[in-house]
Amino acid sequence: MRQIKALIYGLLGGMVAWGYWQRGSVGMTIFIALFTLAMIALTLSTIGRMRISWNQEGITLAAFPKKPQLIRWDELENIKLDHLGYHISASSGRFKIRQKSMPENLLKRIKENIRNNQAKKSS
Repeated sequence: MRQIKALIYGLLGGMVAWGYWQRGSVGMTIFIALFTLAMIALTLSTIGRMRISWNQEGITLAAFPKKPQLIRWDELENIKLDHLGYHISASSGRFKIRQKSMPENLLKRIKENIRNNQAKKSS
């Protein structure tokens, strides 16, 4: 989807820049071309996109400018589902995963560990 959006930005920016080029406005042509390239770069960049991985220790959340955060399995407390996705609470913080991008095996493992953690707390 991001690639399609970047392609559309490129086509629209190219058409606008071509129109200014035909009118003889070199300055506006250069400005529009550079602005279009900047928008394509921002659209395709990974800034702010969360990457989720998991292993035996826990779930690692990595959003580009920040350091990766490890949430251990025994820290998981609660999971809720709403129109935005899954909201997962842990003793070390909270995070959200969209429903479409949540892998089925990760969801099962999170629910299983939350049940185990709640059973440990109640006993």
